[in-house]
Amino acid sequence: MDSILEKSLNRPRGLLFGLLENCIFSTEASESCPLSELRNSFSTEEKHGYVMGLSDEEVKSLLVQHEECYEKRLSSQNQW
Repeated sequence: MDSILEKSLNRPRGLLFGLLENCIFSTEASESCPLSELRNSFSTEEKHGYVMGLSDEEVKSLLVQHEECYEKRLSSQNQW
């Protein structure tokens, strides 16, 4: 089992924590965003605890969902 320090230094986990703090589209958060509710209802400490408690597979799954959402929203903004 990884220590909290080892998990904190894990890049995907760090990215997910950052996404919980802020997202480029946070003013227009998608209802399907799995992070939106957590972003708005958890304190920074709670967000950190949440991310540290996830399995590597859960972290990867949430990042894949974020990337898909990000690409869709970016694409829709670039369409005139």
